[in-house]
Amino acid sequence: MTILDTAPKGMIAGGLLSWAADRFRDRVALTCPDRDWRYIDLEVASNRFANALIGLGLPTGTRVAVLMENSAHAVICPFGIEKAGLAYVALNARHALPEQLDILNDCGARVLVVSEAFFAVADEIQRAVGADLLVIRYGDQSGDPMSYASLVDAARDRAPAVTVPMTGVQRIAYTSGTTGKPKGVVYSWGRLRTQLNNNFMAMEYALGVSDATLHLGPLTHASGVQLLPSYLRGARNVVPGSFDVERTLNVIAEQRITQMLVVPTMLRRLLEALDADPKADMSSLVRLNYGTASTPAAMIEAALERFGPILRQQYGMTEAIQPLSILYPHEHLDKGMPSPRIQSCGKPAANVGIALHGSDDQPVAKGEVGEIVIAHDGIGEVRFWNRPELEAQTIRGGWYYTGDLGRIDDDGYLYIVGRNKDMIISGGFNVYALEVEDALRSNPAVYDCAVVGLPSAEWGESVAAFIVAAPGEMPTTEAIRAHCKTLISGYKCPRLVQVVEDLPRNAAGKVLKDRLRASFLEEHGAE
Repeated sequence: MTILDTAPKGMIAGGLLSWAADRFRDRVALTCPDRDWRYIDLEVASNRFANALIGLGLPTGTRVAVLMENSAHAVICPFGIEKAGLAYVALNARHALPEQLDILNDCGARVLVVSEAFFAVADEIQRAVGADLLVIRYGDQSGDPMSYASLVDAARDRAPAVTVPMTGVQRIAYTSGTTGKPKGVVYSWGRLRTQLNNNFMAMEYALGVSDATLHLGPLTHASGVQLLPSYLRGARNVVPGSFDVERTLNVIAEQRITQMLVVPTMLRRLLEALDADPKADMSSLVRLNYGTASTPAAMIEAALERFGPILRQQYGMTEAIQPLSILYPHEHLDKGMPSPRIQSCGKPAANVGIALHGSDDQPVAKGEVGEIVIAHDGIGEVRFWNRPELEAQTIRGGWYYTGDLGRIDDDGYLYIVGRNKDMIISGGFNVYALEVEDALRSNPAVYDCAVVGLPSAEWGESVAAFIVAAPGEMPTTEAIRAHCKTLISGYKCPRLVQVVEDLPRNAAGKVLKDRLRASFLEEHGAE
């Protein structure tokens, strides 16, 4: 197993799996469409991959990238990489080729591991990068000595003994990149231990061997964070593949899923499917985690009515430990009814400090909007791969400046009001895009929306809304403005409303507002 200089066995990813395999050997650790994997199966498979990588003579800390859809080997490969003392780099399966190349070139990966679905992409990557990149293909049965099968067949079953420094690079996680190229956040081995401690301190329920966690989102993102706590408790992770709402309902019932994480789009589709099939068996669910994007209050209320008081909201980000703040299930209700606090993302997690700062880096007055700044163990050690200037920009005075804007109510609950870069200044007034989007989403004629600022000779910026209409609806600018005026000030209401078929999103599902703005200005120009 991989050994930390100052940590006992089981405190990091590779060691954790070895510890869990020793404790829960024959219990099912992972359920995939084709088979169940016991803890000992995952241990042996990751050991073989780790030993195969070591046999290639790669120095400790070498970056190894993985490009796979959600699958058993999307779990096994990172464990193997970590056990070999190498640095894991996750590539998002939804990224386009230029985006994959940007990340590979930035991190200087020496090895790329791909599943069969990405063999053609790997060929293009290798042509672009050159012979210095070794491609290992999972699913290649040609007998190529550098295929995954050939490498692991010749490798030992036992965990390798590799010593790594606490400050060494354990993985590089790339952010979503909504306004530019993704930036690589460096996770040290010590940070992973801090992350695990934070996960368990944040839990208000007893995760155990009878639990089954359903992974609907990419394991390369927030869903993957839930793997490790489950393994430390002998629980089971269920990975059905890409999200399909009908299949999800069946999996929840058949696999007796107890917890899962959903983004707003998934939650909306689940609620729609349950409206059509109200007898679907959801009785096994005891915790429904949600977050990663703003969730409309009406959707949360509908989920509370359908699932009961099992909702748990989390606020977090790639750059920091997760979660940063939590709205626990009991905080969703007030005297048995949905609480107004469902629009918040709760209070800070046990190991996290949260404050709001103004442009002068000083705390804002009570009740005012400010930039959300965070502090936790190791926050001063946040590193960006090849981007030291970002560290100086974002870490100041012991705080990490998130770029998110928020307010804190009298009881200490945090409300996200938008991103710093999304704030619109119209006629000298600050308009927060998220506040306008929340007003728009409360209109039954609006299925989805995004709000941006457009250049205006009269106002400096004008508020523009891009709307995906609900089925059978065709909202007009007048109707949308009239609806918004019942909820927000007139200067915040969209001056322009454009109905679109869909909103452009990146691989993490975040709306690309820069692309919306640029496309509109290219076609119509400024006011």
